[in-house]
Amino acid sequence: MRFGGWMAGYAVVACLFLLDLTASTAHAQLHDSLDAYPPRWQLDTSDCDARVVDHRNLADQGIDGGGCETVTVVAGNGSEALLAYRIEPVMVVDDLTATVAVMSAKQGLRVGLRVRFPYERDDLTNRPLSTVVFGASYTHPGEFTTLGVGRIGGDLNLKIIALRQQFNRPLDLRDPYVDAIIVNAYGGAGATTVRLDEIKVQGMLSIGDAASMGYGNFSGIELDRNQQFRIGSADGELGQSILTQPTNRTVSQTAFPTDTVIRILQHNGEPLSWVRSLGFDAVLLSAPPDAEILREAIQAQLLVYAPPPTAPDPSLEPLLDPVAGWFIGSGLSLDSSRVGQATVSSNRLRNFPGRWQRPVIAAPAEAWRDYAAIADALVDDQPIRERDLSAVEEVAETSEKRVQVGDRVQFAVGIASMPSHRAMEQNDAISLAIGAPPSGMFRWHSMLLQTVRSIENAPAAILFRSSRSLASGTEMAAHRSMALGYTNRLVAMLGPWIAGSQQAAPLPLSGARYRCGHLTTADGADLLLLTSEMTRGSEVLAGDGQSIEIVLPPDLANRTVWRMTHFSAERIEVIPTADGARIPIVSPDVAEIIIISDDPALGSKLSASAKRFVRQASLDRWQLTTDCVRITRELWNQAVAMRAAEAAIPIDLLTAAANTIAEGESTYRAGDAEATLRIARRADAWGIRCSWQLSQALMSDWPHPTSCPPIDSGLAAVQIAWSPLMEDVGWGLDRLTSGGLDSPTVLAPGSWTFGQRRVARATSEVYWTDRGHFDGVGALRLIASSQSDTELPGGYAGTVAQLQSPPVRIPTGKAYRIDAMVRTMGFGNPHQGLLVYDSLGGQEMGVLVRGRTEWTPVRLYRQATEETQVRVMFELLGGGEAVIDEVRVQLWEPKAAPPLPFVPLRAAEENDLPNSRF
Repeated sequence: MRFGGWMAGYAVVACLFLLDLTASTAHAQLHDSLDAYPPRWQLDTSDCDARVVDHRNLADQGIDGGGCETVTVVAGNGSEALLAYRIEPVMVVDDLTATVAVMSAKQGLRVGLRVRFPYERDDLTNRPLSTVVFGASYTHPGEFTTLGVGRIGGDLNLKIIALRQQFNRPLDLRDPYVDAIIVNAYGGAGATTVRLDEIKVQGMLSIGDAASMGYGNFSGIELDRNQQFRIGSADGELGQSILTQPTNRTVSQTAFPTDTVIRILQHNGEPLSWVRSLGFDAVLLSAPPDAEILREAIQAQLLVYAPPPTAPDPSLEPLLDPVAGWFIGSGLSLDSSRVGQATVSSNRLRNFPGRWQRPVIAAPAEAWRDYAAIADALVDDQPIRERDLSAVEEVAETSEKRVQVGDRVQFAVGIASMPSHRAMEQNDAISLAIGAPPSGMFRWHSMLLQTVRSIENAPAAILFRSSRSLASGTEMAAHRSMALGYTNRLVAMLGPWIAGSQQAAPLPLSGARYRCGHLTTADGADLLLLTSEMTRGSEVLAGDGQSIEIVLPPDLANRTVWRMTHFSAERIEVIPTADGARIPIVSPDVAEIIIISDDPALGSKLSASAKRFVRQASLDRWQLTTDCVRITRELWNQAVAMRAAEAAIPIDLLTAAANTIAEGESTYRAGDAEATLRIARRADAWGIRCSWQLSQALMSDWPHPTSCPPIDSGLAAVQIAWSPLMEDVGWGLDRLTSGGLDSPTVLAPGSWTFGQRRVARATSEVYWTDRGHFDGVGALRLIASSQSDTELPGGYAGTVAQLQSPPVRIPTGKAYRIDAMVRTMGFGNPHQGLLVYDSLGGQEMGVLVRGRTEWTPVRLYRQATEETQVRVMFELLGGGEAVIDEVRVQLWEPKAAPPLPFVPLRAAEENDLPNSRF
């Protein structure tokens, strides 16, 4: 009995162990039939100047009659043209095997596995040192053959010996991992076409998982598990212990590569391979990296920026290669009060072990010189687009910060890739309260404009801020993804010319309202960045039907000019004049790219750079334009049907846009990418003008400063359903009893509160005045001024005083409206003025008021998600004066409609019924 019970228990334990092992093994397998877009193989390295001339998916020519991938490589004399299929980093174990179905007209192709050594760097690529262990060769030209590679331990030992002989110095070759399947596609000089199908990998054991399961990694020499791992010298004798062997790992001293402008996405859980497909080079994580995200980054070939860990984790050391920098102060506003805290963090990171050393990056809100002393790179977040700063102000504010830090650190910019987090929360609350779908069009043109304007300061990197996942499946997420893909490819096309360039004086324009930024590139060319100044918050108009002329000085008059807007190097005409020359551009896009050079051969380089990105850029732009026209037409019909807009539908513009798209459909389907971009540009200009007019029809408060979440975010469908709130009927009594500001006691304790920042450079004050008020008998006057000869900056750094109202209780689910009358004087520098906001919407949803010497009404619409206490806030940004009066907070409390005069049929007499037939 005991024996049987023991055996039964043993059987149960054994079964559970086998099930667990089987589940782990099954999870670790990889099978890719290569029958779906996009192509996955990439040309990695070659010794024969190889280049890919054709690379695509075939629908029905695979080994089993299904899809496959075909690559055509043109090579010179040599021996290697390595195609790589990246996989997640896995341990080097004898159970690891890989097979690939291959067909070519030439024999000699071989399949192998690429092994990387994480603690040694390749001086040429600055990647971990690598070698390839090959397996079977292709010997049957003209037919599919499945080639395999496995049990690579013995061959890897020979490769390690060869590496030691090659470098002739101690090498730290611990913890190697396999990160790619390799096919040597060299079939001799000339063109070689290879079809690839049915990739299968077995025995995969992910790095990081193996340590927790008790597995050791390949050590470079087979020893007993109880022995200390040692590395053999070139003659095979045992050398020094690996634990005491000096390493040769050189960590880059720059946070961002210097030969281009890298694009970074603030990560929100998106698959990294998909992020890579959108044209990003890196991601910024919200937490220290773990093994899973690092493995994924190695496979996707993405750099990683992240907050540093509390303490280094030795098990992650083999995976640290993609980590390019530690980001300090994530989620905090790095102002002057946090310099000490940031210094402590920076010093702690400088004392990390050598393999964990990385450049330190920060995104300060002010005190740029102080943060430049403790960081290796700084990120300047561009102003919130809804504050409606001009192009000159945006560029000037960033240039001032660039001047403060000089060349001591690398400089990057941050661009919002979506409406603010608070605005999205407000839109969600409004949609939930009224039952309207959050439909609309992401206003990506303003993001593109801000990106192109930021290039005027030649940043080393562009960080696209995001608070929601691009893979969430919403309509806005899809539009954001396409817009980011288009923007990334535009920046990547210009990257080699932006890197190392210098800012020059803008060139004058005539015609439509545009700005012409100017960069002088490292090779002596001139890069002109034209951006529309016809903006309203996050909305932009292109110059459809208009033209602009760039006025060139005499030294640029006799050069060759190319237009790169359509991802092609288009030669354009230069018209000589008595004092130089002019470049005419008819119907300009929202952003135009012009390059001028005295080297006619530059055109071929520009064409080659543009050709890499034109296809996907045209697909993204076409889809964005098509959606814009379709959605705008639907919203106009909806607005008129629901009587939310009194204006007439712009039929002519919508029809012209729709006809342009219909006529260009054949061009789009034919794959003519450059022509597709030209057609999309024209239709897009009409589409965004119709969208502009719709927003104007839905906002009765304009042109007065107004914050309305659906309008600010481009969610016109929500705004249409919310349109009754735009009228005065339905709003309740004023809940802010002291909002009239008619008593000198409004600044007494328990009432209005005045706060000052403790900065030595500025002074501020508030006082009640009975002169110059709007209504009643008094108002509050706020004054801020500099205490030195230096003027106060704008933005967060220029915030010196804050006035806030007493709290007002807002019930759950209630909409409320805030009104105030204000006047401003002064505030002459960029990003200065009176910022009006409330404690629920926050500063990012505030309205910036400046240049309003007459009384101006300001209005904020908000939706409470829960019972809360709301305060109205007024902040002075920079030096100036503001007068505030008649502040009101009202709840949306519409009266119930009177009952309809219906009479129950059963209760009514026959002769009382009108028009009775009975």
